[in-house]
Amino acid sequence: MKKILVIGSANADLVIHSPKVPALGETVIGSGSSVGAGGKGLNQAVAAKKLGGEVHFIGSLGNDANGKMLRGTLERYGIRSTCIEVDACATGCAMIVVVEGNNFIVVDEGANACLTPDVIDGEASYIEEADIVLIQYEIPIESVMRIAEITKNSKAMLVVNPAPFKDIPSEFYAMVDILVPNEHEAHALTGIYPADEQSTAAALEALLQTGVKKAIVTLGERGCAYGDGEGIRFYPAIKTKAVDTTSAGDSFIGALCVRLSMGDETERAIEYATRVSSITVSRAGASDSIPYAYEIEKE
Repeated sequence: MKKILVIGSANADLVIHSPKVPALGETVIGSGSSVGAGGKGLNQAVAAKKLGGEVHFIGSLGNDANGKMLRGTLERYGIRSTCIEVDACATGCAMIVVVEGNNFIVVDEGANACLTPDVIDGEASYIEEADIVLIQYEIPIESVMRIAEITKNSKAMLVVNPAPFKDIPSEFYAMVDILVPNEHEAHALTGIYPADEQSTAAALEALLQTGVKKAIVTLGERGCAYGDGEGIRFYPAIKTKAVDTTSAGDSFIGALCVRLSMGDETERAIEYATRVSSITVSRAGASDSIPYAYEIEKE
C-alpha cells in the first residue's frame, strides 16, 4: 500500500445546531452544542486512516487543552503524526452553526498559521518518502507553495483541496496532480459557477487550463464532476437524509486518496468516495462522522 501524507490544519470544532440562520444582531436559541476534533487537514487524515490508508499527518497545535484533545484524536485513530507545539498562540478553532443539515463556519487559524515554510523544510523527508501528498489552504499559502515545490521534485502525487479559497501564484497549479474544489471554490478559481452540467463542464475546462492534470468539482447533493482533459464525467450523489455536512468534502477527499493509494483508477476512486461522503452527511460531527472501511463494504 502506498503512503499518504496529509499536511494541514487541526482545529477544535465548536458546534451548535440552530433552527434557522440568525439575522445580523439576532439571538437564536440553539441546541446540541459540542466540542470535537476538526480542521480540514485532520479530518482528511482521519478519513484516510479509518478507510484503511497508511497515513502520516503534519500540523501545528497550541500548548492548550484543545491541542491535547486533538493529539488524543490522532492517537485514538492510530495516525502517525508530527505536530509542532506552539506556545505563542492557541490551537485553531472553528465555530460551526448547523441549520437543517447545512453548515456555516468561521475559522480562527490560531496555531495553524505557525506551519510556516521553515517548518515544512524541516519535515521535507516525509514529503520525499510519500506516494500521495494531500494539502488544503487552512495553512499559510507560502507553505502550500513550498510543499508543492518539494513534491514536484519527488515521486509523490499532489492532491489539493483549495479550501478555504485564497489567492496563490498561478504557477502553483501546474504542480498539482488532482485539484478537488467544491462549487464555491471552483467559482472563485474560474469565475464560472457550476450550476448545471453545461456550466460545470465549462468550470472544469477552465480548471484544467490552469495547468492541473485532473480536477474534481464536488457539488453537494448533486454529486461531483471529473475532468482529465479527455472528457467530463458526472457522478450523481447517493440519496440520503443529511444531518450534518461538516466533513462531507473531507471524507470524500480522504476516501479518494485511499483508493488511489490502493491502485484504483481515478473514476473508481470517485465512486467509492461518493459512497463514503453519503454516509458522512447522515451523521452529526466532524471526524467522528466519517465511516470505517468495513461500513462501506456492507453497503
